[in-house]
Amino acid sequence: MNKLDPHTLFSIFEQGDEEIYREHGQEEVLKNPFVLMQMVMRGLENYQLMCTMYFKNFPKQFKRVEPTIKYKYYSKLYGYLLRINLRSIETIYTIGDSYEKKQVGGALNELLYYFESIEQYEKCGKIVEYIQMLVLEEAKNILK
Repeated sequence: MNKLDPHTLFSIFEQGDEEIYREHGQEEVLKNPFVLMQMVMRGLENYQLMCTMYFKNFPKQFKRVEPTIKYKYYSKLYGYLLRINLRSIETIYTIGDSYEKKQVGGALNELLYYFESIEQYEKCGKIVEYIQMLVLEEAKNILK
């Protein structure tokens, strides 16, 4: 049986949306907060699907390498999140109107809980800023 390599196991998803946009000359799209948040949310969904598949087919091997894979994958998603400009009113508007706040909040909380579990509190602090953006935007809508 082939050994699972935590450095290449999810390499098919590493190319992801970013390279596809670049390949088609759409680099400007990668500055859009809507697209970046979509990449985070879809990345988390893809990760869960891949984990389910690998746990089903290679339970012992995948259990050993999963922490390394998860760290690498979640760190990449965190990088997408950091590219969203929180100081832009347009950013808040785009994300708040483009997705259900529950979906975005769930994705952000998933990242937060993960980095909290491995005690990377600086990343947690940044993620909380994005969560607060959603709460602030929701409060503004209620007051209108």
